[in-house]
Amino acid sequence: MKLKRLSWAKSCAAVLICAAVLCLNISCSSTKLAVPIPGQSDAVISNIYIEYQNIADIYFGLEKFDKAETYYKAAMGNKDIYWTAYYKLAKCYVYQSKWGDAQTAYETMLKRDADNNTIKSSIAYIYAMNGNIDKSLELYAELIEKTPESSEILENYICVLLAAEKQEEASAQFDLLKEKYPESKRIEELSKQFEVEQTEEGEASETEETFESETTTIEEEQINSK
Repeated sequence: MKLKRLSWAKSCAAVLICAAVLCLNISCSSTKLAVPIPGQSDAVISNIYIEYQNIADIYFGLEKFDKAETYYKAAMGNKDIYWTAYYKLAKCYVYQSKWGDAQTAYETMLKRDADNNTIKSSIAYIYAMNGNIDKSLELYAELIEKTPESSEILENYICVLLAAEKQEEASAQFDLLKEKYPESKRIEELSKQFEVEQTEEGEASETEETFESETTTIEEEQINSK
């Protein structure tokens, strides 16, 4: 039943896209009037950019982020909706794992709204995905001080600490998460991550001990053979 509903929803969205593109074509052709109406051209052009954004939103909802990206860029031609389209364009970069473009876009938005912790949280995540672990940790630490009520920021901070192999600090933050947010849905997931980290750490330690033991045995045999 869910699959049928999903298929039906996508079919409806496809129809909406076709309708929007058709309206866009009609709008474009309607600018060629025998007797121009004062202000009519500007209004039509403005509507065209709004239609670009509507089409982009439909593609975004269908998770066709590459196509949504194209139309959001087109919509940015209208200064009145520029930043709305830019924000959604930035999200398209994230969903396509275009971390370099995403970082540039979110840093640009942060310059306009330097105290926006939601944007900062997104940038911290993007830094981590872009390989800038130290910058990510620094920003997450700052965010945790400023927004101690956010479980999501704490959860992401723990993930980055684990990625940075800061096991002890990650464990301390995980204990804090369990204490402050026992209802968090990510506790189970993070517990498994800690188990994996501990297993890998144990295996690495065992491998190192075996290597040292074998090396010592070989050295002793070489000394005894002389």
